[in-house]
Amino acid sequence: MESNTHASFLGNGFRWVLTSEERSNIAKILEIEEDTISHVKGNVMCRERMQCGGCGKLSGLDDLVHNAVTAGVHNRDFILEVMAGGPQTRAYAHKMQCSNCSQGYEGVFINWGGYMD
Repeated sequence: MESNTHASFLGNGFRWVLTSEERSNIAKILEIEEDTISHVKGNVMCRERMQCGGCGKLSGLDDLVHNAVTAGVHNRDFILEVMAGGPQTRAYAHKMQCSNCSQGYEGVFINWGGYMD
C-alpha cells in the first residue's frame, strides 16, 4: 500500500524514508554536519506524510525537529541523542508546522515505532 515515494504502510505504522532534503534541513536546524545523522534512515509514524497547504512540502522528520527546536521543547543535544538511540519516552501526539513555511499540518502526528534501521 504505497501512498507516495517516501512513505509506505508497515502494518504498525507508516515508514517515512528520510530524504536527502530532510537530512540537509535537519543538519541546518541542528547546526551539524549531515554525516552526523547518516545512520538515520527514517522513522515510523502513525499516519502518512501530508502535503503542506502553504508550500506543498511533504511532512517529514525535519518538521518534527524544527518544531521541537523552535518551540524550545527539546535542545539540540537531546534531539541528537534521540536520533542516535531512538525515542526515550512513550510517543506523544504533536501538532506540527511545516519547517519551510510555518503553516500547520492538519491533525496530529505520533512517532509510532522510533527510527528505522
